[in-house]
Amino acid sequence: MTNVLIVDENELLSFRFNSSNARSGFSMIEYLATLVIAAILLLMTSSNFRSVVDRSRVTAATSEFHTTILLARSEAMRRQKRVDVIPVDTKDWGKGWLVLIDSNNNQQFDAGDLLLHRSQSETKGLAVEAKLRDSKKSYLAFDSSGRPRSAASSQVPQIGSFIFAVSAERLKIIISFLGRVRVCDPDKDSATC
Repeated sequence: MTNVLIVDENELLSFRFNSSNARSGFSMIEYLATLVIAAILLLMTSSNFRSVVDRSRVTAATSEFHTTILLARSEAMRRQKRVDVIPVDTKDWGKGWLVLIDSNNNQQFDAGDLLLHRSQSETKGLAVEAKLRDSKKSYLAFDSSGRPRSAASSQVPQIGSFIFAVSAERLKIIISFLGRVRVCDPDKDSATC
């Protein structure tokens, strides 16, 4: 069975006339409600979301540096040569780092040095504080056994830590005498970090 709708011509014209006069857009109350919701979302994101973004940035940078250290250590053992990790910008680790075979032992990337890896990207707002045994120059060096060592002597280890910070969010990387690397949160694990 089929339903058939019969519409008279006058009703159709009346319908069209009424729909064309219908008002389109938003009322003042709808605009104010939208503005209030936007303001609430902005307040929520400005404080809480900011720390989440900063934590994400510091975690990503720390993870990349941790992986870089492991790469340098494994390359030193594989190649049976000393491999260095140095900052791209002389002493500012926050601008990135390089993994290289430093042929002239000056902890800089020069002609004749073999570049093995370069950090992928610069993290916005990243500050890195290096606290290493040989504090005259900023570098890490691993010998053929995978142990950290000083550029001056293969008998002196280059041990220490790096604190990565973006705003108030911080993480710490610790390099041990044997070349083991661990990451901890100095704000939450102050006793063991």
